[in-house]
Amino acid sequence: MRILVLGGAGYIGSHTVYELIDAGYEVVIIDNLLTGFKEAIHPEAKFYEGDIRDKKFLDEVFSKEKIDGVIHFAASSQVGESMTNPLKYYNNNLCGTEVLLESMMEHGIDKIFFNCCYIWRAGEYSYFGNRQNTSN
Repeated sequence: MRILVLGGAGYIGSHTVYELIDAGYEVVIIDNLLTGFKEAIHPEAKFYEGDIRDKKFLDEVFSKEKIDGVIHFAASSQVGESMTNPLKYYNNNLCGTEVLLESMMEHGIDKIFFNCCYIWRAGEYSYFGNRQNTSN
C-alpha cells in the first residue's frame, strides 16, 4: 500500500513517515519546505517539493504515483502568527485542503486522515470542541 504524507518533512509528518516505512508501507511525501526540512525526509520515501494549493502539481503527482491513501499534515500551525496573519492560514489550511480534495476525487483516491485542532471561543462552544456555556 502506498501512502502520501503531506507535510512529511515536518516534525510530526517525518516521524509518521518513519513509522509507516517501518511498518512496511511505501511512502510518498509532498512538502513545500516552508517549515519542513529535507534532512528529515526518510531515504526510502519518494519526495516531491510542492504546495497543496497547486492543483496542477497535485494532479501530476497523483498521475505518476498510485496513491492508496493520504495523511494530511500540510497545515500552517503557528498560533501566534495565525492571529497576526489569519488570511495566510485560511488560504493554506482551508483553500489548500479544498484543492487537495478536488484532486483526490478526480484521481479516485477516497481515503484521507486529516488531523485538525481548533479553538472556538464564541457562543456555546469553547476550546477543543467541548460544548460549554461561554455566555456567562
